[in-house]
Amino acid sequence: MEDSPPYCVFIADDDEDDRFLLRLAFQQQSPQSVIVFAVDGIDLLSALAESPLHPCLIILDLNMPRLNGLEALEALRQVETYRATPIVILTTSDDGFHRQQAYDLGANDYLVKPLNLGSLLKIVDKLVADWNLTHCT
Repeated sequence: MEDSPPYCVFIADDDEDDRFLLRLAFQQQSPQSVIVFAVDGIDLLSALAESPLHPCLIILDLNMPRLNGLEALEALRQVETYRATPIVILTTSDDGFHRQQAYDLGANDYLVKPLNLGSLLKIVDKLVADWNLTHCT
């Protein structure tokens, strides 16, 4: 297997267990990825502003304190730097209204959090493939 250059994924999720599982899934399925976590939308916007790395993908949970996923999505899409960056909602909500809101605000995909690590590994594989992350610069 050839070594791919690292790429950066920013993830905003207030649940410590979900962050742990996402880190584990990316380490296992995409070890070259650099993962930057935020606990809510405000933390994410600060992390993006302070980071020298540009995200190849941003993953947002919907239900977070201070600035939720939809609010963070709306804020990100107003910044030229992130208009073309893939943004995926990864949440426990399978509500059609939330899904439509996310797409209306510019989400590239809306995925429901799986109930087990095996399914999460498949989601990470899908994200890497769908957004061609191994070739992101």
